[in-house]
Amino acid sequence: MENQIVNNLIIHSKNLINKVGILVRRPLHPIILKQMPGRRNFDLVVLNDKPKVDGPALYIVSHSTPYDAPIACEVIQDHFYVLVGKQKLKLLDRAFFQLNGRHYVDRLESKSQEKVADNIVRTINNGMNYVIYSEQTWCTEPSTPINPLRRGWVDIAKKAHCFVVPLALEYYEYTDNVCYANFGEPFTVEWNEDKIAVNNRLEDTLATLKFDIWNQFPVGERSKVDSSDWEKIIKRRQEEYPELDPEFESQFVIGRCNKPEVVLNSEPFLIGLQKVDEILEQKNKQLIK
Repeated sequence: MENQIVNNLIIHSKNLINKVGILVRRPLHPIILKQMPGRRNFDLVVLNDKPKVDGPALYIVSHSTPYDAPIACEVIQDHFYVLVGKQKLKLLDRAFFQLNGRHYVDRLESKSQEKVADNIVRTINNGMNYVIYSEQTWCTEPSTPINPLRRGWVDIAKKAHCFVVPLALEYYEYTDNVCYANFGEPFTVEWNEDKIAVNNRLEDTLATLKFDIWNQFPVGERSKVDSSDWEKIIKRRQEEYPELDPEFESQFVIGRCNKPEVVLNSEPFLIGLQKVDEILEQKNKQLIK
């Protein structure tokens, strides 16, 4: 009984702190929103209207440049909190996230991910929209629309009982100097739905939204495309945000580094191998005894 009272007090305190944070930041949103166009040196074209939903929504947004958060502000318009992976950030970005509302997550630590998931659910239940870049890091493959998504958003959508809204952003740096934004249809996730199947559907949806942009605004004829253009684009993006460590970020792309030599030398594999060796060593000692 005493433990239950303590747990209820902790939950109530966390909920109160969350509500106060939202109330403090909400009046700042119109001011922040006015500053967002100045963060970019390209045009922004929103291809369709933002879907109307009842209550706050969980936006799953594609991720490929340092402009994705400011662009999401302009496209969505409504105030939202955002999930940010722990990393080096420019001072202006740290200030933006702090004033706007954010939760930081250690992408290498499962306990951090569980804790922040609870905070996200609490934030949505308190009436705030939320943005997650479930690709975890920039998608930098020339022919891949999106990186595979982390599935944590599914649990959040189930617990928060909110609508999920897909949003694809695509940047044309070397042609029209424009970013195109394309909303998908909102949907909800039921408790009994399979997590992997739901996540796969959203991956397909985001990829299709990007393909729609490519079809509407083709870069040019295949025979005239310079294979080095994409490398120039990625180099330019990295130069615009040198704080990003490509080597560190690459480990968050699920399924990209699947060559045998990469897998066999990866940290998770080596840790697992060490545990197996320890178990075998213990068994050998027992046999000797």
